[in-house]
Amino acid sequence: MDRPLEGVRVVEVAMWVAGPSTTAVMGDWGADVIKLEDPATGDPIRGLVTRTMGDPNARIRPPFELDNRNKRSVAVDLRRPDGHAFALKLIEHADVFVTSLRLDAIERMKLDYATLSAKNPRLIYASINGYGHRGPDRNRPAYDYAAAWARSGLMATIAEPGQSPPGQRPAMIDHAVGLGLAGAISAALLARERSGRGREVNISLFSMGLWMNASDLTIGLMTGFSPRSESRTQRINPLWSSYRCADARWIYFVMIQSDRYWPDFCLALGKPDWLNDPRFKDSVARAQNCAALTDEIDRAIAARSCDDWAPIFDRHNLIWAPVRTDAEVLDDPQAEAIGAFAAVDHPNIPGCRVVNSPVEFGDSHPLPHRAAPELGQHTEEVALEMGLTWDEIARLKASGALG
Repeated sequence: MDRPLEGVRVVEVAMWVAGPSTTAVMGDWGADVIKLEDPATGDPIRGLVTRTMGDPNARIRPPFELDNRNKRSVAVDLRRPDGHAFALKLIEHADVFVTSLRLDAIERMKLDYATLSAKNPRLIYASINGYGHRGPDRNRPAYDYAAAWARSGLMATIAEPGQSPPGQRPAMIDHAVGLGLAGAISAALLARERSGRGREVNISLFSMGLWMNASDLTIGLMTGFSPRSESRTQRINPLWSSYRCADARWIYFVMIQSDRYWPDFCLALGKPDWLNDPRFKDSVARAQNCAALTDEIDRAIAARSCDDWAPIFDRHNLIWAPVRTDAEVLDDPQAEAIGAFAAVDHPNIPGCRVVNSPVEFGDSHPLPHRAAPELGQHTEEVALEMGLTWDEIARLKASGALG
């Protein structure tokens, strides 16, 4: 299958999720991704065991497998002069360099854009950090929980008024950053075809959090009045809210144009009398009487199970969805139909699958992913491709520059 990034070579010096997920997406799109890792420790996410597994000795590491499929691992100590020279030689012949190291570390290690572009003017240099590449916090350490979820306003706005801030699940915004940067790199590669020169591409966790919160923040920018968190009984539109069914499962209505959907909504819930209730006559009245209407809808929805409601809502063309658990999502036939879960050719995990990156190119069916590599699995292979002899490889291994 012809994939759009076939023939593009990517060198990654990144850890955890945001940087590796960028190159995982590019690997899905056909790029040859070479991951440089410390010979002693590797990417620290290799050691992350999820709580749900309950076995600290398990060799299966789902987070690492997800964001490092379709890559080759080279174990190289960038702190040693020979290791650093090895990496520079590799980057000189690469199309793209991706890093998530802090800016002070990049500068200290002489892996900054000015240094690398001087050696490879066609290089697309892509950098991820926590809070941006300018300003007082450019070197502030971060994960997406802090820089993107908490500081961007998302956490506070989503919280119920007076309640503790809600947590997010692992790497939610990291993966948005990875997809966004993969797209930006692709645009930079296209621009290089026209100009013949590479360029620098930057993104931060903070900027992605702001972009994800852009609708609310723009209201503040334009009006001076920023949206605040609101409870279920204080919403402007009670047809854009969650409700609990008889079987304790939740559903979520998203009728943004409430006047348009109000007649069908009343009929679906078996409440035609609401159409003549002056408290609910239009969107303004429903906003003013949100608590009363929410209470009425709560009691109506609680009369049936989610499965019983589903065909009724669909028959009346309501916009809604069940609030699914992860276990239910794994069995969702629509997820299967769009190829959301991709097979991995894994030597140790029979039937291994991971979540696919969401972009499709035409009607082509994705190939099975290659399993995430063992630490240093491809060191000799890549060194030989660079033109090193076996004697030179042996010398670098003996010195500790290669693992």
